[in-house]
Amino acid sequence: MRMIRTDTARAFACAAADHVADQLRHNPRSALALPSGNTPLGLYAEILSRCRNGVMSLAEARIFNLDEYGGLGPGDPHSYAAFLHRHLIAPLALTTNRVRLLRGDAADLEAECRDYDAALAACGGIDVCVLGLGTNGHIAFNEPGASWEQRTHVARLAHSTRAAQSGQAAGDWQIPTHGITMGVRTLLESRQVLLLIAGAHKQAARTALERGVQDINWPVTSLLAHPSLTVIELCAPEDSP
Repeated sequence: MRMIRTDTARAFACAAADHVADQLRHNPRSALALPSGNTPLGLYAEILSRCRNGVMSLAEARIFNLDEYGGLGPGDPHSYAAFLHRHLIAPLALTTNRVRLLRGDAADLEAECRDYDAALAACGGIDVCVLGLGTNGHIAFNEPGASWEQRTHVARLAHSTRAAQSGQAAGDWQIPTHGITMGVRTLLESRQVLLLIAGAHKQAARTALERGVQDINWPVTSLLAHPSLTVIELCAPEDSP
């Protein structure tokens, strides 16, 4: 495990963007698995800036997302697909044939999971998987106690996960009880994993990882088995995304 500690939100975003840029220089057609939420916002802003300045390009990259709320399609503004479109895909005008996002509104979610795994296999697997970290140690929607042998699957969201996302709820809309997600097995098959940790509220999960012992109750510790894991941490809580 390679650990990079940063002191400002700017340094945090730049370190993450450097990692992605290095991979794209090596292979412009790399497959990237990308997260949603507050933590990667600085990363996406930095990528946009670099692409607009001509020092980085995602034009040939293949884009996947990690997870999605059950019942939500890409046209729903609460969906993770819509999040990625707003913050990365649309601003960079990435072509749709190079983007494959999970469809939470699929009529058959199990079939959608199988199709997603087939799409991942067809592109040769994920080159860089960028992950955030949940307060309960979840990665993507892989919650504490869930099997680490699963590939893309339907997941029941923990109460703490839904509570952490409650700020997204507005009006009559509520955080769904289920989602679909790349499984831990899928994440571990990525060639590189980049884990982003920001916020004092992630301390317990961070401590579990640093303890160095795999524990199914802390899904992030599954990453200890990965041969190419880089962790970028923002150490200043006041600057946390």
